[in-house]
Amino acid sequence: MVVSGRVQNGVIVVDDGVHLSEGQEVTVFLPSSGNLQGHSVLDIPPVSLGCVLRPLGPDDDLLAEMLEETP
Repeated sequence: MVVSGRVQNGVIVVDDGVHLSEGQEVTVFLPSSGNLQGHSVLDIPPVSLGCVLRPLGPDDDLLAEMLEETP
């Protein structure tokens, strides 16, 4: 999720309509302007999605498998 906002009295205030859970961990990237250094997608730390269950082939239908497993 990408959320915009402003710093007010030293606190980051997100735009109206955006609701974050109390204690939600966030990462703040500043837009490039003036002396601020820009950022890249490479600056975002990798996320682990877990182990690979099996190699996927071109004929795999993951959506159908997920729907079949739903109680």
